[in-house]
Amino acid sequence: MALVQTFLTGLQMFSDLGIFPSIVHSKRGEDPAFLNTAWTLQVIRGIVLWIGTCIIAAPIARFYDEPMLMQLLPVAGLSALIDGTASTKLATANRQLALKQLTTLEISIYAISLSVMIVGAWLYRSVWVLLLGGLIGSLLKSIASHVLLKGERNSFCWDKEAFHELQQFGQWIFLSTIIAFFALQGDRLVLGWLLDVRFLGIYTVALGLSSAVESIVTQMNSKVLFPSYAELIRERPAALYRVLRKARLILMALSSSFAIFLVLFGKPLIDLLYDERYLEAGWILRVLAIGFLGRVLSVTYEDILLAKGQTFKTMLLTSIGALFQLNSMLLGYSLAGPQGVIIGIAATEWLTYIAYALYFNRLSLWQPELDFPVVALAGCLTLIVYYT
Repeated sequence: MALVQTFLTGLQMFSDLGIFPSIVHSKRGEDPAFLNTAWTLQVIRGIVLWIGTCIIAAPIARFYDEPMLMQLLPVAGLSALIDGTASTKLATANRQLALKQLTTLEISIYAISLSVMIVGAWLYRSVWVLLLGGLIGSLLKSIASHVLLKGERNSFCWDKEAFHELQQFGQWIFLSTIIAFFALQGDRLVLGWLLDVRFLGIYTVALGLSSAVESIVTQMNSKVLFPSYAELIRERPAALYRVLRKARLILMALSSSFAIFLVLFGKPLIDLLYDERYLEAGWILRVLAIGFLGRVLSVTYEDILLAKGQTFKTMLLTSIGALFQLNSMLLGYSLAGPQGVIIGIAATEWLTYIAYALYFNRLSLWQPELDFPVVALAGCLTLIVYYT
């Protein structure tokens, strides 16, 4: 099932047309012709994704010597087909910051889907139950988006100007998400190549804990801050720096507290939660916590670029981060083996932050008054990790 999910995620990221952020960003984001053209593209994308899943099923099954993948992948791919029919009211609600409605909808659907999986797994103990739960979740979300949310009812439409705008905005997002997929999975791919599966498993444990708050920050960015920034740029651009500073201050405070906790209590936490096979995850977790601070500094800037429609710059900065990651890991391994690789992963986030700082300084949006205290904190935490 993990393989199925990985390939589905890869296919979805490799075909991301940026439709959702286009609706949130565009001045035509509530124009029926624009919305229906976006929906038509979304449906086409869902169909293509499902066909792509069917095509790769046999080769993937042979490569992994798992015949069952030939059946699982096409069925799992139906989720992409169903997701493609979801209403653009979801994007419109996000654009209008109707967060209560969206959160209630998503939590309800998740609860139903999870209940189906748990009960089904208990009764039948089959991987097909997990697929069924996911498909039910996708179907319910699509139906609810059309029936329960307010907004433009979708129908097939093709507006050339709308398509051109969607294409212009989405072309660099398409490349950016492909690069982002390899950047997000790159650490595990390179670790699996350089080191053994045992160390990769230990690293995955540490990564899961260190990523807990990052996922919250990412969700805050995409669900709340991105539409807020887009609206500010359309309506009150002069207020952007002030709002960005306030939002980043909150996220920095949360992230800094989490990083301090992981550095001080990371080892005891691993000892408490896992057996002796995973003891090495303790020091890895502490090092990743320092890299996490650099990551959050960058992440809290990046949605400004989408809100401004600068998708090429988003792709460029993502590419720089991916290159830093690969080279830092290889250099770290050549200098210090496994420890060097982990240090290289953490260093990547700070090297990438420098690229963000340089570019956002050109936009007059860099905020050293917030960033430098976090840099100083990271320096102190590095000394603590080194000497303890």
